[in-house]
Amino acid sequence: MDRIVFTDLDGTLLDINSYEASGAGQALEYLESKHIPVIPCTSKTHREVIQLRNILNMKHPFIVENGSAIFLPKKYFPDLSSPSEEKDGYDYVLLGKTYDSILSFLKGIQTTFNMDIQGFHEMSVEEIARHTHLTINEARQAKKRFFSEPYILHQKTDDLNAVAEYCTQNGFRLLRGNRFFHLIGATDKGKAVRHLTDLYLQKTGRETLQTIGIGDSMNDLQMLEAVTVPVLVQKPDGSYQQGIDLSNLYYAKGIGPVGWNEAILSLL
Repeated sequence: MDRIVFTDLDGTLLDINSYEASGAGQALEYLESKHIPVIPCTSKTHREVIQLRNILNMKHPFIVENGSAIFLPKKYFPDLSSPSEEKDGYDYVLLGKTYDSILSFLKGIQTTFNMDIQGFHEMSVEEIARHTHLTINEARQAKKRFFSEPYILHQKTDDLNAVAEYCTQNGFRLLRGNRFFHLIGATDKGKAVRHLTDLYLQKTGRETLQTIGIGDSMNDLQMLEAVTVPVLVQKPDGSYQQGIDLSNLYYAKGIGPVGWNEAILSLL
């Protein structure tokens, strides 16, 4: 094994509305035939990703809640030197904060900046389904957070930069995704990608690996910076995310999973 594919999910491997990966089917089959790991790197929870892995027959590690934790199938890295814990039958390496710490700090932000915030923990499953277009069962899984909290800001504010800086000073990060803001620990997708790449290097005994990263938004910037081949797929309107200016960036010819499919087959 000399290649790894890291991928965002919503809007990238998965269609932003249907959450299906059918447009990327040919590339996924190709990667499976070549034994090239496909590593989800997402804001989703580990239970959401486990369900997706079962549907797409994925067998490799995955990165959840915007780089907060890396989940590993049992005995995937037999000589794992990093401290790990266990949850739902998987080992995991925690890079961010626990959920209790996240919620406590979020309440502090609300008070300090007088912000009208509604987190997932305050929403019903039906509300989450309505905001995300997930099914009720999928929304129920999305609500069960472990290392981060998505939230809605109900009024515009000029203090977002100040809030982000406040988070950074206190060991947290504020992210803006496709649908929600996210509060996480002092980590990101790039940190998780580099950590997992190092584990693969230890496992294979290789000095280098070709790493491909595929995303669609600013939330994927750190992941794209951490790989050797960054790829940007088109948004639903056919545009590309502005502000991602990497010299070797590959612009996929297609929206979401269709662009994902084109990029993999063209690059590999």
